[in-house]
Amino acid sequence: MQVALLGRTAIGLACLALTACGGGGSGGSGGSSGSGGTTTPPVASVPEVKVLSGGVTRYAAQNSTVAFEVQIKPSFTPAGTLFVNATDKAGVIGTQVGVTASQDGSYVLALETVNGTPAGHYAGDITLKLCADQACATPQAVPSVTVPYDVTVLAYGSAWPGDKLTPLTPWTDVADWNTFQGNAGHTGYVPVEIKPDQLLPRWKTGAASQETVSFYGYAATLVASDGMLYASGDKALKARKEYDGTLAWSYDLSGLPYATVNPPAVASGTVYMAAGAQDSTYMFAFDAATGAVRFKAPMRSQWEHYLAPVALADAVYTNSGTYGGLFAFTNTGEQMFFANVADTSMWSPAADASNLYVYDGGLSVFDRKSGQLQLAIKDANFTNYTYQINGAPVLGAAGNVFAANYANAFLNGGSMGNELLKFNAAKGYVDWRVKGNYPLTPAYAGGVVYAPNTTPYRVEARAEADGALLWSWVPGQASETAWNGEPIVTKNLLFVSSNKATYAVDLRTHKAVWSYPMGGRLALTRSGILYIQNAEALVAFNVK
Repeated sequence: MQVALLGRTAIGLACLALTACGGGGSGGSGGSSGSGGTTTPPVASVPEVKVLSGGVTRYAAQNSTVAFEVQIKPSFTPAGTLFVNATDKAGVIGTQVGVTASQDGSYVLALETVNGTPAGHYAGDITLKLCADQACATPQAVPSVTVPYDVTVLAYGSAWPGDKLTPLTPWTDVADWNTFQGNAGHTGYVPVEIKPDQLLPRWKTGAASQETVSFYGYAATLVASDGMLYASGDKALKARKEYDGTLAWSYDLSGLPYATVNPPAVASGTVYMAAGAQDSTYMFAFDAATGAVRFKAPMRSQWEHYLAPVALADAVYTNSGTYGGLFAFTNTGEQMFFANVADTSMWSPAADASNLYVYDGGLSVFDRKSGQLQLAIKDANFTNYTYQINGAPVLGAAGNVFAANYANAFLNGGSMGNELLKFNAAKGYVDWRVKGNYPLTPAYAGGVVYAPNTTPYRVEARAEADGALLWSWVPGQASETAWNGEPIVTKNLLFVSSNKATYAVDLRTHKAVWSYPMGGRLALTRSGILYIQNAEALVAFNVK
């Protein structure tokens, strides 16, 4: 059955020329020698092809494609050029197959699902025809092999495919996802490798929050530690079990005169959250296990909202202040300092062992113990139209900080534009800037900045050194026009969330290898769970 592969990023047919090896050697007969001896003919080996990679399991958002690879190893040298095409009874798998030879004699076959496949669950076998010509008129010594597959295609509004509540075994070498974009540097980086076949639905529950914030839209983000997740919304802070999403405890803040809540952070068994407004603004600290209030420290503010604070073992830092500012508290609630910054909100500082980094239209660096200003770098192109930043600085290699005036990306339908900046805090200047429309805090890992852009619409991988574009990726659905969540990067995958779906993009092939038809804020926790949350729902996917 021939199935046309549709979509914006169809896999092209690749092939590899192979030279057939000659057989036989020279010398005497292979049997017994001497008078009356007999000759034993060699036993001919039966050619075979082993499938080294096993079956394929994938989830895919409807109207998009997901790629996967199959590794095979023949016991013979293929004749001429090895061509492969694929068929399956349901027509879910594209016919064209890319072929790449490995040094060990195996071959990696690149396949892709068919764009436009109706929503549903498809399971069966992929037949891989092995040929010596492109038309597949001449078969190889083994004409075909089969590989089992299990593909679930989900449309927006499809029923939840079911809970897979496997035991949770936390990664031992991964830190907690403890603040906005996972860590105090806001890198969104989790140092693990994830197999797309293991991205399976764990549980789904109602929205943590239904609130939106001005230009930022849905602002709630969650954090997790010791098998518990924490999220704020609807005038309460709630703790849920990562195992199944059931409620562990809740703290109601509706008794405050101005009962607003902001996203939490967690560190060393304490959950921190800024709440309230005007003369009733506080930094709350809760026991992470029980929800008991450990302290309630007063702050000042107007009517702003904030991103999650940065919580370390000994202190917590947050955006607040009547005309903007940076508050710092010890882990027992004593105010360490207040630092004046520009009158902006909806940001979180970044932190390392010594300093705090605030992007408020320029970069300000403060000593994290004393609050003394260490360095200020001006962004000459910054204009404050909204009194919101809508993001955080991201710490790269020593002295490098990335940021943008994210709020400008939403003005006048995005026509205002902004710039992605690299600040060199070691030398005190803006090192490079790239024009575009960057609405969200980028992710960073290994010398690469991963930044969603809307002008043009794509996710960009840019070199830390000079901002050069290394590669980019564009979602496949025509209705995708915006980005709904900050990206997350692992050792092998980049998770990105559009207004229609969330994708896992392979860092090597630059192809989507998994997707789910829901966009939102993302988190990847030490328990091995990927979370997607928006104003409709909170969903959890196993990643191991």
